[in-house]
Amino acid sequence: MSAAVLLDVAHSCRCGCTERLLAEEAAAHAHLLVLCAGGVRSDATDSLVGVWSGEGMRVLVNWCATAACAYRLKQAVDELSAFSLRVITSPRGRAWMLGYERAFFTPLYKFTYRLGCGADAPAPKVDDDVAAFLHRLPVVGGAIRLLTSSLIPDCFGHGFSTRLGGVSYVPTLSSLNLFSSPRRQDSMAVVHENRRRLAIHAGFYPHPLQMVKVQHSSRVWVVGKHEPDLYDAAVTDQPGVVLAAPGADCIPMIFTDPVAKVIGVAHAGWRGTLQGVASATVMAMTTELGCVCANILVVLGPSVGPCCFTLEPEQASRFHPDCIRRSQCHRPNVDIQLANRLQLEEAGILPHHIHDDASVTMPCTSCHPRDFFSHVRDGAHFGTQVGFVWIKEGPGIPSVAGRVGPGLFTRTTF
Repeated sequence: MSAAVLLDVAHSCRCGCTERLLAEEAAAHAHLLVLCAGGVRSDATDSLVGVWSGEGMRVLVNWCATAACAYRLKQAVDELSAFSLRVITSPRGRAWMLGYERAFFTPLYKFTYRLGCGADAPAPKVDDDVAAFLHRLPVVGGAIRLLTSSLIPDCFGHGFSTRLGGVSYVPTLSSLNLFSSPRRQDSMAVVHENRRRLAIHAGFYPHPLQMVKVQHSSRVWVVGKHEPDLYDAAVTDQPGVVLAAPGADCIPMIFTDPVAKVIGVAHAGWRGTLQGVASATVMAMTTELGCVCANILVVLGPSVGPCCFTLEPEQASRFHPDCIRRSQCHRPNVDIQLANRLQLEEAGILPHHIHDDASVTMPCTSCHPRDFFSHVRDGAHFGTQVGFVWIKEGPGIPSVAGRVGPGLFTRTTF
């Protein structure tokens, strides 16, 4: 990771304070980014840049306080991996910068402002500008593709997202990243745009995704009751509520009961699997919403396979012996898909009502970089796909899933 100094010529004064502030930063080992007014690099700009003795320079033109310019700045910062940014500007320039900083940058980026002369100004409202700009961005990588299961009847909408069809450009997040974290590079504004595009293609727009708030636990939220701060599963009988569970090696699971018209989702990593999140979701559906186990259908979405997932021996030993694959290395390979199937069957779900890698060849998220995000493969800055489901609100609504035989995934391009 590197640092950068951002020189805001567009809003700087001409009294000499900008040159002084820039000279104080010039000794730092940092790149220099320059915002020029109106797309013009003037003699005054060249004079300011002349005091710089740092490592590099990159000029950004056409600063006009718009989302497009702020987004271009974000791209330049990401190209340099410059997560520490010292901004030389005026109070008025800081007001504009703060609005777009909140829109496009996460807390991973550390901004420090050094101000020249001028009066303070209120931060402008930029949300509409940002949303309109993101709506116009071209798709990165290709069209949205969803995985759906013919096990789920047409009274429900559902799907598992893949990584194509969004606007995220950072390589490990490209392109349909659906989760924003303070420790990653996609802001909530970008993730909201990706979710909007997913909703339009999948058919639940304008309903938002109700994403579980991951804790790697077995806590289940029954929609309508008090929402916990953190939980890994949710269930509801309310039509139009779109439940979603994230996954990037962990398993996003979809639960449906076509008799009681109840749905659920769960996020099952290895910790949540050991804590019983799958069986806890079944329990919530039966005790809270009147479901019968024999009617519940469960689909386990793409996750890391036993080919790529390993744990420490003491951790692996907590799984059923059938889920452990001995290897030549110190860490045994573990099959978390099978572990959840066994848990679901023990909870009363009929074996043929579970769709997982025992019923079809399931792609391993780590082995398929074009199709899926993966924490195991990509490290800390990984992107996130989701499994989602909702109860359709009336007849005549097209189904997302195309039936191709019992228990099979179909890949659909929208």
